[in-house]
Amino acid sequence: MILAGIDEAGYGPLLGPLTIACCALRTPGDHMADLPDLWKRLSRHVSAKRSSTGRKLHVNDSKAVYSPSAGVKELERSVLCVLLASGFFQPPAGRPTTLDDLLAVAAPNLAADLACCPWYLPQPDESYPLQNDLLSLQLFSKSLTLELTATDTNCIHYHCHVLLEEPLNRMMDATRNKSSASFSYVARHIDHLLRNYAAQGLVIFCDRQGGRSHYGSLLRMMFDDWSLAVLKEDPDFCEYHLSRADKTVRIIFAEKAEAQAMPVALASMLAKYVREGLMHRYNLYWRALVPTVEPTAGYWPDGTRFLQDIASKRQELNIPDARLVRSR
Repeated sequence: MILAGIDEAGYGPLLGPLTIACCALRTPGDHMADLPDLWKRLSRHVSAKRSSTGRKLHVNDSKAVYSPSAGVKELERSVLCVLLASGFFQPPAGRPTTLDDLLAVAAPNLAADLACCPWYLPQPDESYPLQNDLLSLQLFSKSLTLELTATDTNCIHYHCHVLLEEPLNRMMDATRNKSSASFSYVARHIDHLLRNYAAQGLVIFCDRQGGRSHYGSLLRMMFDDWSLAVLKEDPDFCEYHLSRADKTVRIIFAEKAEAQAMPVALASMLAKYVREGLMHRYNLYWRALVPTVEPTAGYWPDGTRFLQDIASKRQELNIPDARLVRSR
């Protein structure tokens, strides 16, 4: 069966990108029965709890793995080890690894948008990984690869859509609704999964989207070539079946989905890691121009403070609000 998860990071901030990620794992099981507990299946090298010894990867909701005080070290370790163990991320030979190498794998359609935003381009002294030693990650990932093989489990898709400020503003202005803009990219992930894995026993598990509690009408509109059955629609749990020919796909939206399905946790972590990597560049860029400015994560009200601190330089560079500040 294929168990996939979708989650986002950066839905609420004033500054920085919105990232919507998807992770899909192939693992033994019946997709129409109870979902497998992948934390238990991969328990030799993965845990939902923080490991004091570092012998296990911490995989959970990104809010549990990342903290501003501790930085991205644990989040980065887990995300990069999964990418390395799955064969998606291959550090280049002959030159240092960069964040762009990771983005080329995890968000391959982002390069053109980044080129228009100098605050997301690498600084001359950028080092990568941000807080880990690459060799140590590669060594651990080899052990993780062995466990994935032994349990007949492998990550087959680990991808992130990144909406920078200007394209996000265009979408929100067109729809007049931030939730609709975000869900359109959730739907892109779902479409990819349906096109590639629907015949392989597919379950798609999503965290709740904005303030939505029902998704049937959206699924029916976006996937009108599939038959839709509503299994359950409660405020904290919704399940739908999409059917076509001999294929049936389960789609679940649930509150705290990251604690119920490992792929959702991995999606949450990739979304957060990509956003944090870009915000790291963002802060380095503005610090080079305004040495006294303190870094920001982009959330209210600190984002407002940051905009005030860089106001003179932004006016000098003639950077309009639409390129740097979210309209909603």
